Amino acid sequence: MARFTSKDRQRIIDGYLSAAGRNMFVPSEFIDWLSGNPDHEAFDWFFSKDDAEAAREYRIGLARQMASGLRITARVQNTPEKSVSVSVRQFPSMVSTVSGRRNGGGYHHFHPDDPEMVSELRRQASQALVSWLSRYRGIAEMSGADVTSVEMIAAKLMDQNDDAA
Repeated sequence: MARFTSKDRQRIIDGYLSAAGRNMFVPSEFIDWLSGNPDHEAFDWFFSKDDAEAAREYRIGLARQMASGLRITARVQNTPEKSVSVSVRQFPSMVSTVSGRRNGGGYHHFHPDDPEMVSELRRQASQALVSWLSRYRGIAEMSGADVTSVEMIAAKLMDQNDDAA
């Protein structure tokens, strides 16, 4: 399966819109159009698998969505000599480690005392914030929002991850 960069994907979509005489990208119409163009560079991306294999991958994606966003609550206690400080934090219930995704992946239960899982979650959190900034910075700043704190959080997560490595 071809891996297209965002520039490639933009070029492919722009080419489709031009060829189809459309000014709005409708995914179902794109797939219908692409199915009749087997020589198109993106054809194999969508049609290289038979329907049974594609349906299985779709169902695996649905299972990932089912597990995504689940939360656990963990109590973190610092026990100084005289007083007790209790913090309640929420974490994802399960984390899909990036390193295992090439081999079919899977979700692992998250535990805040597991340094590897904490490091993985920090890395994913930092990447998600950087991705959010890349996508929404312009509209946030146009709306008068200061995104500096989001940048600082992403950097802090990455710095702590680098220190742990």
